[in-house]
Amino acid sequence: MKKSFLRSIVALSVLASPFSTTVAQEKFPTEPIRLIITHGAGGTTDMAARVLQPYFQKAIGVPVVIENMVGAGGNIARAFVFRQKPDGYTLLVSQQPSMSSGEIVSGGKFEVLKLTHLVNVAGKNYDCVAVPFDSPIKTIEEMKKASQGQALTSAGTGIGTNAYIAAMLLKQRVGVNLTYVPFNSGTEAALAVAGNRTQMGTGALDSYFPLHEQKKLRVLAVTGPERDQSHKEIPTLTELGFPQVKMDQMTGIFAPPGLPKDRADILIKSLQKAMADPDFNTAASKAKLTLQPLAGEEFFKASKAIYDTITALRDVLKAGASK
Repeated sequence: MKKSFLRSIVALSVLASPFSTTVAQEKFPTEPIRLIITHGAGGTTDMAARVLQPYFQKAIGVPVVIENMVGAGGNIARAFVFRQKPDGYTLLVSQQPSMSSGEIVSGGKFEVLKLTHLVNVAGKNYDCVAVPFDSPIKTIEEMKKASQGQALTSAGTGIGTNAYIAAMLLKQRVGVNLTYVPFNSGTEAALAVAGNRTQMGTGALDSYFPLHEQKKLRVLAVTGPERDQSHKEIPTLTELGFPQVKMDQMTGIFAPPGLPKDRADILIKSLQKAMADPDFNTAASKAKLTLQPLAGEEFFKASKAIYDTITALRDVLKAGASK
């Protein structure tokens, strides 16, 4: 009789366990969430994360901690998040197409399309081409001509980043002879150009434009398919006759592969709520952050389109990396 009673208790426990697991899952999150940033403080990736962080923290209901994990053009941070437990507590903030390039060209230890795509925050913050303010180079044609005798030194962020892609397209498709000099952030690269430590530079327009306004460097053009919405006075390379140097750009938030759908949904809804906050939009406007909200499958499709573009450019980008 006692054995029969015990078997009944065990059976009831087994039946109840799925319900208990569901309840436990619904309690997410209960501890701080880490936002791992691929580049140093002050860059465009970092800026997008820091503008969003207080509003995401308010929406999700737990502390959100920012951690800059620099190195290898962002690949250290990406590989780190890729191998983390898919519990929703460690997230990646990274840009495209540099992330695709980091995998395809630089051999990063992660797979872009396996990462859980949560929400894209910003976009259309296009890269630019700049020279020191007192440089005799005034146009892209003059840049190409000046580089023929000796390669120009060109500042940018790490190998495989958006800035690197722009520089390699200038080199391989326009014929600008350059030697690429990587820095930890777009701000550092822009300061190198402004200080005449390099003869030119490529990088996010938002990193370069303040120094352009201060007349410490000159931005010649942007690499986007259209003019940057925040600085419409700067022409595109396409307008200047170089349509072969053109690429889109996004800054999004990702989770490790295999994140359960219920947790992904909670994160996505909280991020969307944060981005819908009027105060966030005011802060983003002040920071001149061009918002491009995409979530879930829509975000994945846009990311995959960029991934496919970088795949098509593999040989061009690898040729530059090998020199």
